[in-house]
Amino acid sequence: MTGRLSRVLAVLDTFADGSSVLSAEQICERTGSPIATVYRNIRELVEAGLLVRLPQGYAPGPRIIEWDYMVRSNDPLLAASREQIRLLVADTGLELLLSQLYGERIVNVHYEHNPANERLALGRGRVMPLFRGSTSRVILAELPTRTLRRIFDAHQHEPDLLAIGADWKQFARALAQVRKRGVVMSSGELYPGRVGVAAPIFAERGHVVGSLTLIGTDNRIAAFREDYLCQHVRTAAADITRRLSLQGLDAPPQTG
Repeated sequence: MTGRLSRVLAVLDTFADGSSVLSAEQICERTGSPIATVYRNIRELVEAGLLVRLPQGYAPGPRIIEWDYMVRSNDPLLAASREQIRLLVADTGLELLLSQLYGERIVNVHYEHNPANERLALGRGRVMPLFRGSTSRVILAELPTRTLRRIFDAHQHEPDLLAIGADWKQFARALAQVRKRGVVMSSGELYPGRVGVAAPIFAERGHVVGSLTLIGTDNRIAAFREDYLCQHVRTAAADITRRLSLQGLDAPPQTG
Protein backbone atom coordinates (compact mmCIF):
# COMPACT_ATOMS: atom_id res chain seq x y z
CA MET A 1 0.00 0.00 0.00
CA THR A 2 1.40 3.40 -0.97
CA GLY A 3 2.09 5.98 1.71
CA ARG A 4 -0.47 8.37 0.21
CA LEU A 5 -3.25 5.78 0.17
CA SER A 6 -2.28 4.61 3.64
CA ARG A 7 -2.64 8.15 5.04
CA VAL A 8 -6.05 8.59 3.41
CA LEU A 9 -7.31 5.27 4.77
CA ALA A 10 -5.93 6.16 8.20
CA VAL A 11 -8.56 8.92 8.34
CA LEU A 12 -11.33 6.34 7.92
CA ASP A 13 -9.67 4.10 10.52
CA THR A 14 -10.14 6.81 13.15
CA PHE A 15 -13.84 5.83 13.23
CA ALA A 16 -13.06 2.16 13.97
CA ASP A 17 -13.73 2.59 17.70
CA GLY A 18 -17.39 3.37 17.00
CA SER A 19 -17.10 7.16 16.94
CA SER A 20 -20.01 8.57 14.94
CA VAL A 21 -18.68 12.11 14.40
CA LEU A 22 -15.12 13.45 14.67
CA SER A 23 -13.74 16.93 14.17
CA ALA A 24 -10.75 17.55 11.92
CA GLU A 25 -8.68 18.24 15.03
CA GLN A 26 -9.66 14.90 16.57
CA ILE A 27 -8.79 13.10 13.32
CA CYS A 28 -5.46 14.92 13.28
CA GLU A 29 -4.73 13.83 16.84
CA ARG A 30 -5.65 10.20 16.14
CA THR A 31 -3.67 9.90 12.90
CA GLY A 32 -0.66 11.94 13.98
CA SER A 33 -0.67 13.70 10.62
CA PRO A 34 -0.24 17.46 10.07
CA ILE A 35 -3.52 19.37 10.06
CA ALA A 36 -3.01 20.52 6.44
CA THR A 37 -2.61 16.89 5.32
CA VAL A 38 -5.68 15.83 7.30
CA TYR A 39 -7.82 18.56 5.73
CA ARG A 40 -6.65 17.56 2.25
CA ASN A 41 -7.45 13.89 2.89
CA ILE A 42 -10.82 14.76 4.42
CA ARG A 43 -11.72 16.88 1.38
CA GLU A 44 -10.96 13.98 -0.98
CA LEU A 45 -12.97 11.54 1.14
CA VAL A 46 -15.95 13.91 1.25
CA GLU A 47 -15.83 14.30 -2.54
CA ALA A 48 -15.78 10.49 -2.87
CA GLY A 49 -18.77 10.09 -0.56
CA LEU A 50 -16.71 8.21 2.04
CA LEU A 51 -17.16 10.99 4.60
CA VAL A 52 -19.94 13.55 5.07
CA ARG A 53 -19.57 17.00 6.59
CA LEU A 54 -21.83 17.71 9.57
CA PRO A 55 -22.11 20.75 11.90
CA GLN A 56 -20.17 18.85 14.60
CA GLY A 57 -17.49 17.46 12.26
CA TYR A 58 -17.28 14.50 9.88
CA ALA A 59 -18.96 11.09 9.77
CA PRO A 60 -18.70 7.96 7.58
CA GLY A 61 -20.47 8.59 4.29
CA PRO A 62 -23.08 6.81 2.14
CA ARG A 63 -20.45 5.34 -0.20
CA ILE A 64 -19.40 3.03 2.64
CA ILE A 65 -23.00 1.81 3.00
CA GLU A 66 -23.10 1.20 -0.75
CA TRP A 67 -19.89 -0.83 -0.55
CA ASP A 68 -21.20 -2.80 2.41
CA TYR A 69 -24.27 -3.78 0.39
CA MET A 70 -22.00 -4.89 -2.44
CA VAL A 71 -19.93 -7.00 -0.05
CA ARG A 72 -23.01 -8.53 1.61
CA SER A 73 -24.31 -9.52 -1.83
CA ASN A 74 -21.05 -11.03 -3.07
CA ASP A 75 -19.03 -12.13 -0.03
CA PRO A 76 -18.01 -15.80 -0.60
CA LEU A 77 -17.53 -16.45 3.13
CA LEU A 78 -20.99 -15.20 4.02
CA ALA A 79 -22.58 -17.06 1.10
CA ALA A 80 -20.86 -20.30 2.09
CA SER A 81 -21.97 -19.91 5.72
CA ARG A 82 -25.66 -19.02 5.49
CA GLU A 83 -27.00 -22.59 5.68
CA GLN A 84 -24.76 -23.54 8.60
CA ILE A 85 -25.67 -20.35 10.45
CA ARG A 86 -29.36 -21.19 10.10
CA LEU A 87 -28.88 -24.81 11.19
CA LEU A 88 -26.65 -24.03 14.19
CA VAL A 89 -28.96 -21.35 15.57
CA ALA A 90 -32.03 -23.52 15.01
CA ASP A 91 -30.44 -26.56 16.68
CA THR A 92 -28.97 -24.80 19.71
CA GLY A 93 -30.97 -21.61 20.26
CA LEU A 94 -27.64 -19.87 20.85
CA GLU A 95 -26.19 -16.80 19.15
CA LEU A 96 -23.63 -17.04 16.37
CA LEU A 97 -20.70 -14.99 15.16
CA LEU A 98 -18.98 -15.31 11.77
CA SER A 99 -15.62 -13.52 11.67
CA GLN A 100 -12.94 -13.02 9.03
CA LEU A 101 -9.20 -12.44 9.22
CA TYR A 102 -7.52 -9.62 7.32
CA GLY A 103 -3.92 -8.77 8.11
CA GLU A 104 -3.85 -8.49 11.89
CA ARG A 105 -7.54 -7.67 12.14
CA ILE A 106 -10.37 -10.05 12.89
CA VAL A 107 -13.60 -8.48 11.66
CA ASN A 108 -17.13 -9.70 12.28
CA VAL A 109 -18.93 -10.53 9.04
CA HIS A 110 -22.24 -11.58 10.60
CA TYR A 111 -23.84 -11.64 14.07
CA GLU A 112 -26.97 -13.77 14.48
CA HIS A 113 -28.73 -12.42 17.56
CA ASN A 114 -31.13 -14.42 19.71
CA PRO A 115 -33.96 -12.07 20.85
CA ALA A 116 -34.13 -13.97 24.16
CA ASN A 117 -30.73 -12.49 25.11
CA GLU A 118 -29.37 -9.00 25.55
CA ARG A 119 -27.85 -7.83 22.27
CA LEU A 120 -24.05 -7.69 22.37
CA ALA A 121 -21.85 -5.16 20.57
CA LEU A 122 -20.70 -7.76 18.05
CA GLY A 123 -22.37 -6.49 14.88
CA ARG A 124 -21.06 -6.60 11.35
CA GLY A 125 -17.83 -4.63 10.98
CA ARG A 126 -16.83 -4.89 14.65
CA VAL A 127 -13.10 -5.53 15.01
CA MET A 128 -12.46 -8.15 17.69
CA PRO A 129 -9.63 -8.02 20.26
CA LEU A 130 -6.72 -9.91 18.72
CA PHE A 131 -5.68 -11.87 21.82
CA ARG A 132 -8.91 -12.15 23.81
CA GLY A 133 -11.83 -14.52 23.29
CA SER A 134 -12.35 -17.79 21.47
CA THR A 135 -13.17 -16.11 18.13
CA SER A 136 -9.67 -14.67 17.77
CA ARG A 137 -7.63 -17.30 19.58
CA VAL A 138 -8.77 -20.13 17.34
CA ILE A 139 -7.64 -18.09 14.30
CA LEU A 140 -4.28 -17.17 15.83
CA ALA A 141 -3.58 -20.84 16.49
CA GLU A 142 -3.76 -21.60 12.76
CA LEU A 143 -1.38 -18.88 11.56
CA PRO A 144 2.05 -19.85 10.18
CA THR A 145 4.80 -19.76 12.82
CA ARG A 146 6.64 -16.89 11.11
CA THR A 147 3.48 -14.76 11.03
CA LEU A 148 2.66 -15.62 14.62
CA ARG A 149 6.17 -14.72 15.77
CA ARG A 150 5.93 -11.35 14.03
CA ILE A 151 2.64 -10.65 15.79
CA PHE A 152 4.10 -11.73 19.13
CA ASP A 153 7.13 -9.45 18.74
CA ALA A 154 4.93 -6.49 17.85
CA HIS A 155 2.53 -6.96 20.79
CA GLN A 156 4.58 -8.81 23.39
CA HIS A 157 3.98 -6.27 26.15
CA GLU A 158 0.18 -6.21 25.85
CA PRO A 159 -1.68 -7.75 28.82
CA ASP A 160 -4.07 -9.76 26.60
CA LEU A 161 -1.15 -11.45 24.84
CA LEU A 162 0.66 -12.12 28.12
CA ALA A 163 -2.47 -13.87 29.39
CA ILE A 164 -1.91 -16.47 26.67
CA GLY A 165 1.82 -16.85 27.29
CA ALA A 166 4.43 -14.87 29.23
CA ASP A 167 7.09 -15.42 26.55
CA TRP A 168 7.30 -16.68 22.97
CA LYS A 169 7.67 -20.34 23.93
CA GLN A 170 4.68 -20.31 26.27
CA PHE A 171 2.62 -18.32 23.77
CA ALA A 172 3.43 -20.70 20.91
CA ARG A 173 2.86 -23.77 23.09
CA ALA A 174 -0.56 -22.55 24.24
CA LEU A 175 -1.70 -21.91 20.67
CA ALA A 176 -0.29 -25.24 19.51
CA GLN A 177 -2.60 -26.93 22.02
CA VAL A 178 -5.53 -24.94 20.60
CA ARG A 179 -4.56 -25.98 17.08
CA LYS A 180 -4.39 -29.63 18.10
CA ARG A 181 -7.87 -29.54 19.60
CA GLY A 182 -9.35 -27.52 16.73
CA VAL A 183 -11.80 -25.64 18.92
CA VAL A 184 -11.70 -23.06 21.74
CA MET A 185 -14.18 -22.48 24.56
CA SER A 186 -13.75 -19.26 26.53
CA SER A 187 -15.83 -17.75 29.33
CA GLY A 188 -16.23 -14.11 30.30
CA GLU A 189 -13.28 -12.85 28.26
CA LEU A 190 -15.35 -10.37 26.26
CA TYR A 191 -18.59 -10.15 28.22
CA PRO A 192 -19.31 -11.31 31.80
CA GLY A 193 -21.59 -14.31 31.87
CA ARG A 194 -21.07 -15.14 28.19
CA VAL A 195 -19.33 -18.23 26.80
CA GLY A 196 -17.96 -18.59 23.27
CA VAL A 197 -17.18 -21.84 21.41
CA ALA A 198 -15.19 -21.26 18.22
CA ALA A 199 -13.69 -23.31 15.38
CA PRO A 200 -11.50 -22.13 12.48
CA ILE A 201 -12.58 -21.80 8.86
CA PHE A 202 -10.04 -22.38 6.10
CA ALA A 203 -9.77 -21.17 2.54
CA GLU A 204 -8.09 -22.83 -0.41
CA ARG A 205 -4.61 -24.29 0.32
CA GLY A 206 -5.44 -24.67 4.00
CA HIS A 207 -5.01 -21.01 4.95
CA VAL A 208 -7.11 -19.89 7.89
CA VAL A 209 -9.62 -17.27 6.78
CA GLY A 210 -11.87 -16.82 9.81
CA SER A 211 -13.87 -18.52 12.53
CA LEU A 212 -17.35 -19.55 13.54
CA THR A 213 -18.42 -18.94 17.15
CA LEU A 214 -21.46 -20.05 19.11
CA ILE A 215 -22.25 -17.67 21.99
CA GLY A 216 -24.51 -18.15 24.97
CA THR A 217 -25.00 -17.26 28.60
CA ASP A 218 -23.38 -19.46 31.22
CA ASN A 219 -26.75 -21.07 31.97
CA ARG A 220 -27.60 -21.71 28.32
CA ILE A 221 -24.20 -23.25 27.59
CA ALA A 222 -24.42 -25.43 30.73
CA ALA A 223 -27.56 -27.04 29.28
CA PHE A 224 -25.38 -28.74 26.63
CA ARG A 225 -22.55 -31.23 26.88
CA GLU A 226 -19.28 -29.46 26.09
CA ASP A 227 -18.22 -32.14 23.59
CA TYR A 228 -21.56 -31.79 21.78
CA LEU A 229 -21.16 -28.04 21.26
CA CYS A 230 -17.50 -28.36 20.27
CA GLN A 231 -18.26 -31.07 17.71
CA HIS A 232 -21.24 -29.11 16.38
CA VAL A 233 -19.10 -26.01 15.76
CA ARG A 234 -16.20 -28.01 14.28
CA THR A 235 -18.52 -29.81 11.87
CA ALA A 236 -20.18 -26.57 10.74
CA ALA A 237 -16.82 -24.85 10.22
CA ALA A 238 -15.55 -27.85 8.23
CA ASP A 239 -18.61 -27.70 5.99
CA ILE A 240 -18.05 -23.98 5.35
CA THR A 241 -14.41 -24.75 4.55
CA ARG A 242 -15.53 -27.37 2.03
CA ARG A 243 -17.92 -24.91 0.38
CA LEU A 244 -15.19 -22.27 0.17
CA SER A 245 -12.81 -24.74 -1.46
CA LEU A 246 -15.40 -25.37 -4.16
CA GLN A 247 -15.48 -21.62 -4.81
CA GLY A 248 -11.68 -21.44 -4.97
CA LEU A 249 -11.46 -18.73 -2.29
CA ASP A 250 -7.95 -18.09 -1.04
CA ALA A 251 -7.01 -16.34 2.19
CA PRO A 252 -6.32 -12.58 2.18
CA PRO A 253 -2.65 -11.57 2.37
CA GLN A 254 -0.98 -11.14 5.75
CA THR A 255 0.35 -7.65 6.43
CA GLY A 256 3.23 -6.47 8.53
